[in-house]
Amino acid sequence: MGILRTAGVELGPGLTDTEFNEIAAHYGVDFNPDHRSLLATALPLGDRWPNWRDGDDRCLRLLLDQAVSGLIYDALHQDPPFWGASWGPRPTTAADVAAVVRREFAKWPRLIPIYAHRMTPAAPSPSGSPVFSVWQTDIIYYGANLLEYLDNEMTGGGRRHLSPRTVRIPHWTDFVESGNNPDVI
Repeated sequence: MGILRTAGVELGPGLTDTEFNEIAAHYGVDFNPDHRSLLATALPLGDRWPNWRDGDDRCLRLLLDQAVSGLIYDALHQDPPFWGASWGPRPTTAADVAAVVRREFAKWPRLIPIYAHRMTPAAPSPSGSPVFSVWQTDIIYYGANLLEYLDNEMTGGGRRHLSPRTVRIPHWTDFVESGNNPDVI
């Protein structure tokens, strides 16, 4: 919490087990151990932090959907369109493109926002999972783990240090390490 306090982040009381259970039931997500530990210790509040206790339901759902929404956007608007090699022929309608992207990414571990568009995989991803910066199909590591991410993001230096990752996240690791190449999916 020292990093967050030093950065001037407002901190509310940590989430309780009951609140974690309610979030899991309502949104269908469980936090990985590091993310859960952070949120159980203190709930970061303010601009760009998801408010898991009192946040607007619609806003939280949009945050949880932002990774896939960005991928859909690039499948529809990027030139050439972003399209996974294993997805078959690209449909002609926007609705069908979106449906295929959602279907394919439903097979990948779900990403949960930590702050703005920085995300970490949901449970059952283990402790030590990386943090990704997700901006449409521009996805990079922003920390080898949550603590490194917070240090990188909150101390004003940006992605200034990136340790070797010890946890590989199915699909996401290959995609990021390929330079976001749709041929690997």
